[in-house]
Amino acid sequence: MGQVFGGFITAVIGLKVDTGHIDNIARLLRESPNVEDLFLVTGDLDLILKVKFLNYKDLKEFILEKVGKLEGIQDTSTMIVVAPYKERGVMLSEK
Repeated sequence: MGQVFGGFITAVIGLKVDTGHIDNIARLLRESPNVEDLFLVTGDLDLILKVKFLNYKDLKEFILEKVGKLEGIQDTSTMIVVAPYKERGVMLSEK
C-alpha cells in the first residue's frame, strides 16, 4: 500500500477526550516510543499525536489496542501522511 517514507508510516491522530481524562491519557500516550509529538489543542479535538510505525499492522494495533481502550476516549480520527514536505523544521527535497 503506497510508498513508506523514510522506512516509516507516519500518521496524525486526533482524539476527542472526556476532559476529566486528558492529563492521564496524555501521560500514558507520551510514554509510547512511537509517539513523536503530542499536543493539547483547541477546537473540535482535544489531543493531536504524530506517530511513526514500521508497518500498518503496528499502527492498527496501536489505534485499536492502546488508544481505543483508554478510559475517556470519545472519538479518534487518523490521517496517514502521504507525502511530507517539511518535517521538524527541515524542508524535504521534492522528488
